[in-house]
Amino acid sequence: MNWTILIALFLIVCEAVYEGLAIRGNHLASELIEDIYTGVVIVIVSLWLSIVTNVPLWKIITGIVMIRFATFDIIWNISAGQRWYFYGETKLYDRIMIALGGWGWFVKAICLIVGICILFF
Repeated sequence: MNWTILIALFLIVCEAVYEGLAIRGNHLASELIEDIYTGVVIVIVSLWLSIVTNVPLWKIITGIVMIRFATFDIIWNISAGQRWYFYGETKLYDRIMIALGGWGWFVKAICLIVGICILFF
């Protein structure tokens, strides 16, 4: 069986579905499918990196997830032309980060440092 085609179809369908649901206004379902999509991508990339670099899979997945958590919002906001520290009001994640205030940024800074250390050592 050719897993490459199944994986490609799964990723394409997930991305199309979560973007379509977001446009329709079904944000909770869209977030759930987007999270599954992102998780599958991280696992696939991590498996490949683990095989190529001979680094334990748990280290690669943990490092990628921590660095993504720390940097994704800032990069997305700058790319979208918003303030780098902007959080919206629709997603549950945004509401939690607003409630955390400065502690949320502190947690992101710690995750960035730990993620980099895990991937380098």
